[in-house]
Order: sequence, then structure tokens, then C-alpha cells
Amino acid sequence: MYIGHVGAALGAKGIRPQVGLGVLLLATYTPDWIDAGLCLAGSPQSMLSHSVPAVALFALVATLVYGLAVRDWRSAAVVGGVVVSHMLLDFITGNKPTWPGGPMIGLRLYSIPVADFLIESVLIAFGVALYRRTLPGPRLWRDTTLMAGALLAMQLAIDIGHAVMRSVQKC
Repeated sequence: MYIGHVGAALGAKGIRPQVGLGVLLLATYTPDWIDAGLCLAGSPQSMLSHSVPAVALFALVATLVYGLAVRDWRSAAVVGGVVVSHMLLDFITGNKPTWPGGPMIGLRLYSIPVADFLIESVLIAFGVALYRRTLPGPRLWRDTTLMAGALLAMQLAIDIGHAVMRSVQKC
């Protein structure tokens, strides 16, 4: 899952408007930020950032840090849930570890770029629809349509890139 994670953050913002979108975007990509850092540091275990124990730990930390910072535990639970959504969504599109030494699981839709695009597009559209409810103003339709279009264009570019450059490693 690539841009579909933004859809999850937008949807969470629509469900709990008091949580900042920046916080939700940070939360939704937490396993990827950790993975990228470990990968750039040369760790052969970087993908473990997507395992069940790691994501559970990240979600717990995010929930506690946000909850203690704002004293709104319902919003904190949404932030933690968005971290967990990353792992669940990645199992749809990729092949991720369950735990250290455990099996890799996932539907591997990255290998079928059209299917990946369709799944991520639905998630983006759903997220934008929920997010739209939080925005005021007369240009609401235009602004959210432009946002959805930009997100879909980014996802399309990623899926075309995957189709054309199958052998390129991510790190």
C-alpha cells in the first residue's frame, strides 16, 4: 500500500476531526518511516518494522504519546488505530512478516498493478469522502476533487513504475 495509507489518514480525520491531519499522516506511515531508517542504516531486518509485534508497539507508543499530550484518549485511540491500519493494508497489497522468524503473509497485489490501483483508489476515495465532511467553504467540491485527483495520479504513477521496473529494489 502506498497512497492508500493517505486515504486511511483522511478517513480517520473525518471520523475524529480534532486530530490533526499531520499527526494522522505521521501515524499512517510510521512503519515505513522506521523501515526506511533501518534500511538506510543497512539493517537486513528493516522489514520487521511491519511485523505484528513492531506495529503493536508503535501503535501503543503513538496512543500513549498522543493521549498524554492532548488528554483525549478517544483521539489517541484513533491515532493508534491508524498505525495498525498500515500493517493491515500492507497485508492486502504486499507480503509482510508476521513476527521475527515467522511466516510472510499477504495477497501480493503489487504484482498485479491494476488490482493494486483499484484497491488503493477505493481507499483514497473513501478517505476523501470522510475527510470532506470536516471542511467548510464554497470550494469544497473543487478542492477535494483536486486532492483526490492528485492522490490517484500519484498512485497511478507508482503502479506504472512497479509494472515497468519490476526488478528495482526499494532501498
